[in-house]
Amino acid sequence: MSRISHSVIVASVPRPWFEQAAVVLLDVLRGIRAEEGRVLLPDGRAIPGVRLVKGEHLAPGAVYEVEPEDERRQEPDRLRIVERRSGGDRAVRLEHVLGDEGTVTVLAGTLHTSARPVAAELHGSMAAVGRWASLRRAQGDARVDLRAWWEAAAGRRCNGTPFEARLEHRLAGATLWAVPRPHGDGRWEVRLVLSLRGRSLLRPVAAVGLLLFRGRLRQAFADTVDRMARVWNATVPETASQDKGRLRARILDAAASPPEETLL
Repeated sequence: MSRISHSVIVASVPRPWFEQAAVVLLDVLRGIRAEEGRVLLPDGRAIPGVRLVKGEHLAPGAVYEVEPEDERRQEPDRLRIVERRSGGDRAVRLEHVLGDEGTVTVLAGTLHTSARPVAAELHGSMAAVGRWASLRRAQGDARVDLRAWWEAAAGRRCNGTPFEARLEHRLAGATLWAVPRPHGDGRWEVRLVLSLRGRSLLRPVAAVGLLLFRGRLRQAFADTVDRMARVWNATVPETASQDKGRLRARILDAAASPPEETLL
């Protein structure tokens, strides 16, 4: 097993704004409807490349077709709602089938709420058919404990892990943790720790490889985190300055834009 870590300074997100943004986003999602197969936003604009082809909109069993961004692919992706739950713990489980490749991805997301969002979870698995199918299977999950995040971001002792993500493959596994702390001037210092490990018969081979290439892995990890931090710092401060009306308009514009023109 090998652990590498890296810290970045990023713009903070005010908690009141975040909770307000979550309400706006959920309100937009509740207002989406389907008419004659087209999936329409609350303002009447259609979401490009998405059609309801079976079942009732947002109900279990509903099937949507999504035009692939890659023009070389002939068949659309299919998205099926397996389960949907509302109330204190809003949850949705989706099955995503890639048209040309026979690859099935299952995603399950849950938002835990009381008077405000308290945690969010995402679980996913990928399975394939055909040759080498066992090597094309993986599963993972991620969880953000919003209470712990805000506690850590304010410099207080937190109960729980603010963010944790895991990825498991037949041959290897990885775990990522992230913890914020205040840095002053409306910024956070976020420390990310990545744990890598081999599995099964490749465990000793992976251990040697991680030892030999530890420096390169550390640099690649740092470069990736730094790049993400630059994108965050270039977009989040301006987004977090928007009131509810402007934020709602921006979400709608982004949803109505082709993927290559996304505005968020």
